[in-house]
Order: sequence, then C-alpha cells, then structure tokens
Amino acid sequence: MAVKKRVSDSDAIEEVVVNAQTTEKAKEMKTKQEKIQIEAEVEVDERKEKFSATVDRDKGAILIGAGLLVMGLLLLISSLFDFSIGNYFWPFIFIIPGALVFFAAISSQRSNGEGLAIVGGLFTMLGLVFLMQSITGLWATWAYIWALIAPTSIGLSQMFYGNIKNDDTIAHTGWNLTKIGLSILAVGFVFFELIIGLSGFGLARLGLPVFPMILIFVGGFLLVRSLIRAR
Repeated sequence: MAVKKRVSDSDAIEEVVVNAQTTEKAKEMKTKQEKIQIEAEVEVDERKEKFSATVDRDKGAILIGAGLLVMGLLLLISSLFDFSIGNYFWPFIFIIPGALVFFAAISSQRSNGEGLAIVGGLFTMLGLVFLMQSITGLWATWAYIWALIAPTSIGLSQMFYGNIKNDDTIAHTGWNLTKIGLSILAVGFVFFELIIGLSGFGLARLGLPVFPMILIFVGGFLLVRSLIRAR
C-alpha cells in the first residue's frame, strides 16, 4: 500500500509539473502572438501614414494644377477676345493661392491643418476685398471692411474646418469670431456709410444733421447691447 501511495504521489507531482510546463508554453505562445499582432498593427499604421502622406501630396498637386489652369484660361480669354482684365485680375494673386491652401488644409490629415486653413482663409478674403474694391472703386471702405479679413475670415475658416473635421470646439470658436467680425462690420458700415457718408451715400445727402444722428446711433447701440447682456 505504501508503494502504491508513493507511485500515486509521484504521478500527481509529474502531472502538476506537466501542467505547469504546458501553462508556461501556452503563456509564451500567447505572448508571441501578441507581439506578432502588435507588429502587424504597427506596420499597418505605418502604411496608412505613408498612404495618407502620398494622398495629401497628390491633392496638393491637383489643387495647384487646377489653380494654374484657371489663371491660364483667364489670361488666354483676355488675349483672344482683346479683353483687358489687368485691373481686376491682380486680386486673384491672393484669392487663388489662399483657396488652394485652404482646400489643401481641410483635405489633409495633419495636425497643422487648422493653422493652414486660417492662413488660406485670410488670403482668400483679402483677395475678395481687393476684387470688390477694384470693381466698385470704393477704396475708402477700408475704414471698416478690415473686419472681414480679421476676425471674420479667421472665424469662417475655423467654422468650415471644425465642421469638416467634426471638431465642435474649433467650430464653436470660429462661430464666435465670425459673430464678432460681422458685428464690427455692421457697426462700421452704419457709422461710416449711413451717418458720415464716407462713400457719398450717407444721411447728409438726405438733409439730416450728422452729429445728432451720431449721438442717436451710439446711444441706441449701447442701449441694445446692455439689454442683450442683461438677458
């Protein structure tokens, strides 16, 4: 009986050792599989980054090519039909590069996309303002129209970028800046154009006294702003 018991204990010990070895091998195999899986995921991420960078370069080349094509067509049309666009063409020096930078920024996956979108928006808006003033000749509007360039164009760029990238924080910040810029523009337009008559179509042409109208405008603006804040 003692011999049988010793044999049984030996078998039990051997079984425990075998189980421990099996468990250890299983752990080693699991660790190797995890390492292989991690390496595969890293390789996939690297390929995605390379592909994204290639796509970004291709998009940039497409946008630049499209911009050059448009500029070339405009020049060709002006040459063929003897139509001078020199007075109105130079603002596109700002508009086209700005638009290219903006669209490249919103189509890029890089972290500096927001900054590039703002730069592109600034140049585009500056060119549009120059184009409007070239056509109308209202250069005196610089007294208030600068608000369209900053902060309005910055806010618009952030709004578009945030909505496209599904970033509510950037979009909300852009909306606040846009409201501030448009408010400055509206106040400047009323003051410089309707009251003072900077461009020649103000209240003075209607025979209304300018100084009392200025006081009414400033007082009304402060009153409305105070009521809005009180809410």
